[in-house]
Amino acid sequence: MPRILERLGGRTPLLTDSATGTWFQQRLGATAAGGECCDQYNLSQPEIVTELYRAKIAAGSELVLTNTFNSTPLRLQEFGLEGETERLNGAGVRLLREVADEADHEVYVGGNVGPTGRVVGDSATYDEVMESIIGQVRGLVRAGIDMLCIETMLQSLEGQIAVEAARQVFAEEGRAVPIYLTFTFMNQPEGSSDEFRTFFGDTVQHVLEGSDDHLAHRRFTGAIALRPEVIGANCTIGVEDAVAVTREFSTQLARHALAGRIWVSAKPNSQVMATMAYEDPDFVAARFERLVQAGAELIGFCCGSTPEHIAAAARQRRALLGF
Repeated sequence: MPRILERLGGRTPLLTDSATGTWFQQRLGATAAGGECCDQYNLSQPEIVTELYRAKIAAGSELVLTNTFNSTPLRLQEFGLEGETERLNGAGVRLLREVADEADHEVYVGGNVGPTGRVVGDSATYDEVMESIIGQVRGLVRAGIDMLCIETMLQSLEGQIAVEAARQVFAEEGRAVPIYLTFTFMNQPEGSSDEFRTFFGDTVQHVLEGSDDHLAHRRFTGAIALRPEVIGANCTIGVEDAVAVTREFSTQLARHALAGRIWVSAKPNSQVMATMAYEDPDFVAARFERLVQAGAELIGFCCGSTPEHIAAAARQRRALLGF
């Protein structure tokens, strides 16, 4: 069993990381905020990327994601960088591995795969998205990741493509790693009793059991059939909504007798998209126990967060354990 899965089977939630784009905007100012692809810093400013990784690890992160969120060829086309896919992914992993090896606690390298920016069945075909993600995943796997982290999936079908691409690369490369797969859900209006849904309308049950994708004219098979090792929600929603979505994932997995076989991740925004309200480190730390009670086994924070959010969560985790 991979060591990260042994860690997930432990008695405390694993802490993943905080936002990457937010950190670069704060560190580099207008340069990073002006539409540059942060992934290019893996080649142009590696010392800044290393600084980011060190800050996350020092805060207590155990699973750190590579600075490769945008590094599929389709996404890199927007920045004129599609020819740099292999170099960007390889450098992102190498820089993180060097820092992780120096850490005073075990740190796992998560190869970060974000959305391609295309809609399957509209701006790209299934095969085009598959080919693009295969290109990125191959670079990450060859560079030596511990887990493949597919996150911020708006269209559930793209998540399926990413998992299928990963399985193909694993077979071709003769090396498999655990898969982490997270979807992005919209905020619920205050007082609403409706189910949480992704940007394309899928509920948690749809994400797990499947749904018809009418744009692509294909069936999304659902995460239960795809069997990632980790599933959950990231981005957009704040911590209060993340508690509710996490609880729904945990409930549905238990209903399918998959509790303890598929782990649940929660990585809410600290800058809530619907309201732009900022949830500071103390705010999210005060709700850390509720995330744990809802079933979160990996906890981190997305847009708007800083390493201090991880540090506050780490302090709260120690308090819950009584040391």
